[in-house]
Amino acid sequence: MSTITASVRYTEGFLRNRRSRQLFYCGFFPSQVRVKGVVLFLHGINEHSHRFVHVYERLLALGFAVIAYDMIGHGRSDCDVDCEGIRAHADVFEHFVQDTNDVLTAAKYSIYKEMLAENEPEPPLYFMGMSYGCLVGLHTILTGEHHFSGVILAAPALGVNMTPVLRLLSLLSAPLVAAFPRARIIPADFDAICRDKQFVEECLADPLNVVENLTARMGANSLAAMQQLSENTAITDRQSAFCQLPLLMVQGTGDIITSVPVAQAFYDRIANFDKELKLYDGLYHCVFNEPEKDQVLDDVCNWLVAHADLHAAITVSQKPIQATQPFARL
Repeated sequence: MSTITASVRYTEGFLRNRRSRQLFYCGFFPSQVRVKGVVLFLHGINEHSHRFVHVYERLLALGFAVIAYDMIGHGRSDCDVDCEGIRAHADVFEHFVQDTNDVLTAAKYSIYKEMLAENEPEPPLYFMGMSYGCLVGLHTILTGEHHFSGVILAAPALGVNMTPVLRLLSLLSAPLVAAFPRARIIPADFDAICRDKQFVEECLADPLNVVENLTARMGANSLAAMQQLSENTAITDRQSAFCQLPLLMVQGTGDIITSVPVAQAFYDRIANFDKELKLYDGLYHCVFNEPEKDQVLDDVCNWLVAHADLHAAITVSQKPIQATQPFARL
């Protein structure tokens, strides 16, 4: 993992979500007070927010701030309610979505106040996610609780390659999950996440990562969330708020963790006016950590800067930051 450079204005802490669980959050702001935009970054399953500091640093150098947090049951955040000791797990997928909205509300109420210049208009908000974070982020955007100005999806968990275990889980989902909801039956293939073996070793050695198998309920809930997303009419309705968002999707063709054909099909179906898909030949799942990561990050950063500049050019005025109901910061 990268360390935080001294020039970065950094804040971290804990907040209580609506289920009274503590969530670890962190904010990275460039040295200059005014920012081009704020990027909400969501990590993937089994990992945590500080594994992507090298990504944040690229964004910071361009004048963007980053808000991130450890999802429930991950990193330094609590396990979910009634799930004490069960990491990388939530009994209800919606809890991930609720928490993400809560973190954004807390950010606008307190982190923005701490880090942005007084009376500065609320900066445009962009979403960037990795893998499972994309699934959570897309569902979060579709709730409409917060306004976004753009979406970046990296190896999005929109579908998975159906292993024998996943096929069995799909066929026997209800009785299997009812009988063994927290049984860790879905193996993680760490050899397939990245071609950089040192990165894989670091993942396995990171005490804040979860290297155990995924639980049956998490697997079933995730498959259901993927299906619900594919059936949401907002993604194909050109008049929907979602389809007004510019969207970039990046994925490696060698990714066998999340399904490239499903991602392609999702991209083809969405009715966003401004959308772009970049496929990188031979890259594995963790595109931000592959040997060619600089090319991927260059493409992501160029896209983000271009859209932020366009947003600034067409924005005449923005509402000042307004505090909504605060969540307890600890």
